[in-house]
Amino acid sequence: MKRQSPTKQVSVRLPARDHQRLVLEAERQGTTVAEVARQRIQLAEKQIELRDMISSLLSHITKNIFVITANVAGLNPDESEAARISIEKQLKRRLK
Repeated sequence: MKRQSPTKQVSVRLPARDHQRLVLEAERQGTTVAEVARQRIQLAEKQIELRDMISSLLSHITKNIFVITANVAGLNPDESEAARISIEKQLKRRLK
């Protein structure tokens, strides 16, 4: 028999418009407002996780493109480092 994890109650104040959307969605799904709220929280957590994964992937791809471009251009290590610093200043972020 699967044992449920302990739960905690949370109360939040929502604008009437947001609450109404939760009520309508709960009615549409044939479930409770609390269940819809839980679904939305889980969805938001997944979106944050995906955003972080995409950001990490973008950083990895950017670094690899830079390395490939520097090699194709025939830059020596000092020139490559100078180019990296210049690009980071232009992009206003680090090439990890």
